[in-house]
Amino acid sequence: MNQDQITAKLSQIQSKGLESTFSLSEAALENAEKLAALNYAASKEALVNAQDNFQAVLTAKDPKQVTELMSVEALQEVSDLATDYQRKVTQVLRDSNKEFASVVDASIDEIQSSVQDWMNTLASNAPAGSDVFVSAFKTSYGSMLQGFEQFRAASKEALATAEKSADQAMDTVKGQINQVKKASTPASRGRKAAK
Repeated sequence: MNQDQITAKLSQIQSKGLESTFSLSEAALENAEKLAALNYAASKEALVNAQDNFQAVLTAKDPKQVTELMSVEALQEVSDLATDYQRKVTQVLRDSNKEFASVVDASIDEIQSSVQDWMNTLASNAPAGSDVFVSAFKTSYGSMLQGFEQFRAASKEALATAEKSADQAMDTVKGQINQVKKASTPASRGRKAAK
């Protein structure tokens, strides 16, 4: 294998790496657009709801009507909107993580295959007497390929941790909303007054 063939093979490997990078960039951009659309829709809905509620408070004829506007049902509506928004964001992040993991896996597999093919071609065309050099070369590239496997494992673990954190955040928000609902129910207010 001459220098031009080696350079061409390395260029081919590098080209496939760039394709993977562009693929990841496109996926990240698409997910950023999805998150921006979610944020816009949620902000718009929150603004409309706030405006409607503010208008209702301004047009209330007595304090009892204002209190009724801030009832458990109104809090439930707000909590439902927040929970729905968080669920949508979490789903976009999960889809993004799956896509990222898929691209990383495919890229690692492709790089490993290309490098292994390149090493085999280089070893089969090595001049006589270069067995020690070829063996050392294969060992160093074998270590590099193991590094890719470690990266794959670490990226899967990081994605799993991110999903777990998103689930925990969602559970925390739901728990806080439930506490607010419990604290604002008439039965709990009656118990507090009896104490």
